[in-house]
Amino acid sequence: MTSVDRTPSATRDPSSASLRWLTILTGLVSIVAVVILSLTHNTEAAAAVGSIGTAVTAIGGVQIGIRNRQ
Repeated sequence: MTSVDRTPSATRDPSSASLRWLTILTGLVSIVAVVILSLTHNTEAAAAVGSIGTAVTAIGGVQIGIRNRQ
């Protein structure tokens, strides 16, 4: 019978934690870069960095969701 206890197991995959932090860090860095580029009137570069950061964050989020369900 499956336990209903929601505590995380001790055998958690360390690569999923590093992937989660990398995804969060990429999102934060892209937000900061977009703000700096926008303030310096580099709108084309800000749009490019924003779209790349959004894509990387979305792809990383999908991978985290898939890993947690396995």
